[in-house]
Amino acid sequence: MGKLLTVILIAVSVLLSGCVPISQSPEVNEDNILTFGDVTVCKVDSEIRFSATVHRTSGWVQHLLYLHGYHWLKEQSAIVSDARLSQLQHALGVLNPQLWDQLWHGVQNDATLDVKVYIEYQGSRVPANTLIASDDEVQVGDMVFLGCPYFDAVALRSLSVADCRVCPVFPLEQKALQERFIRGNGESGYEIETSLMFAEGTEVEVIIVVPKSNESGG
Repeated sequence: MGKLLTVILIAVSVLLSGCVPISQSPEVNEDNILTFGDVTVCKVDSEIRFSATVHRTSGWVQHLLYLHGYHWLKEQSAIVSDARLSQLQHALGVLNPQLWDQLWHGVQNDATLDVKVYIEYQGSRVPANTLIASDDEVQVGDMVFLGCPYFDAVALRSLSVADCRVCPVFPLEQKALQERFIRGNGESGYEIETSLMFAEGTEVEVIIVVPKSNESGG
């Protein structure tokens, strides 16, 4: 990332500090399942679930999955959920706060690589990485954009906010994140594995399995 862009990002971060998404309290049912809106969390299995629909079955995508937040990424994703990115963020923070902090800041290490993503359909669960054509060992952040400390305060601040493309921060946001999406091999995004992808319009369940934090004794 260029020095000027880095300086600008720091300035934006300072201006937006104190404006991070407000902490959300989950609902808890009799089975001790936590619910953040459309996202459910099972602390026993260290598992997050949410529903989604297949929107694309071929071609290039930036991410396999999309949750509402950064609107411009929706058309660059294969499977779209009605859940919101902020809900997934809260769920990850509940299961493993330290790991969530690493994911939010784009850290890539053995711990972030250990987060597993699955797509479940009619009782069958398949690893999400089998639905993309990539020789890389892709991490959860390559599967779904998990947010960014620099821009979340703007992109996620309201459930009813207008498309972020009208925001003056948008050009900076897009440029910075497009650079962040580039993997170690210099590639950004990947092709859909059309022969394995579910049919367009198929409703699926997304499952994210998170390593248990040391604090929970996992």
